[in-house]
Amino acid sequence: MRSLVLILCAGAVAAAPASARLVSPGLGVSWGKVGVSLARYRSDAIECGQRAAATDLANSDPGKALLVASRLMENDPTVGPGATVDAISGPSAGADALGGAGSSPSVMQMVGPQRQFAKAGDILENALERCLTQRGYRKFKLTSGQRHRLSKLPIGSDARHAYLHSLASNPDVLTRQAAD
Repeated sequence: MRSLVLILCAGAVAAAPASARLVSPGLGVSWGKVGVSLARYRSDAIECGQRAAATDLANSDPGKALLVASRLMENDPTVGPGATVDAISGPSAGADALGGAGSSPSVMQMVGPQRQFAKAGDILENALERCLTQRGYRKFKLTSGQRHRLSKLPIGSDARHAYLHSLASNPDVLTRQAAD
């Protein structure tokens, strides 16, 4: 079941609608450290991202809520095979006992998966920020000009990494544009 919750969370993040928050420092925010080399900047970003992605969400509130929801939905008598039925009372007993409370739409409304995914995203974001902070990085806000230039550089490109590094390692940028 623990892996089911992780798969649900990962799947939701991957398939989330455009309006859902992604795990990131935030729009118009980045992290920097005075004098950090490009190689160190990239390796720290990768390592902290991997640490955050490896965060165990199974015992978190959103993980528990999604687990309960998946169990209720497994017992939804309207979903066909997989519904639990009391063999002694007959097939209609399962549907009567649940009375629609465990139906998939009711479970979805009660649990609010998008809300749970957002909470899980907050947990992952906090893990990312903790890792970066432990390595001496500080959050800074990008100016509108910096955001515009960044938007023109393809995500994952060397040019984008180099541009972000030029900002993230600059003491003047980190001082003038400090986020906290």
